[in-house]
Amino acid sequence: MNDKTEAMRLAREQRSLEKRNSVQAAIEILRSRNEVITFKTVAALAGVSRQFLYDNFKDELSELRNDGRDQKHKIDGKTVPARTPEEWKHVEALLRNKIDRLKKELGDVRRENARLKTEAENERGKAEHFRQNWINARSKP
Repeated sequence: MNDKTEAMRLAREQRSLEKRNSVQAAIEILRSRNEVITFKTVAALAGVSRQFLYDNFKDELSELRNDGRDQKHKIDGKTVPARTPEEWKHVEALLRNKIDRLKKELGDVRRENARLKTEAENERGKAEHFRQNWINARSKP
C-alpha cells in the first residue's frame, strides 16, 4: 500500500510539473507574440484550468496582467492600448458595423449629390432660357 501511495504521489508531482512547464511556455509564447497576458489566455494556451493558475501563479500572472494593461501598440501612426484577443473581436465587430453604416451613408450622399447635380443642370437650363428670352426681348425694337 505504501508503494502505491508513493507511486501516486510521484505521478501527481509529475503532472503538476508538466502543468507548470506548460504555463511557463505559454507565458513565453504570449510574450514573444507581444500579446496581453491574462489568466484566460494563459489557461487556454497552456491547457490548464484558471483555478490552477490562481492557485499556483496568481502573483506572477497578476503582475504580468497589470504590466500588459499598460502596454501600447502603434497602429497607423497612432498609439493605442494593447488588447486581448477577445477585445479585438469586439473592436473588429464595432468597426465592421461602422464601415457598413458609413458605406450606406456614402451611398445616400452620392445619390443626393447626383439628384442635386441634375436639379442644378435643370435650373441652369431654365436660367439660360430666361436669358435668351430677355436678350430677344431687348433686341426687338
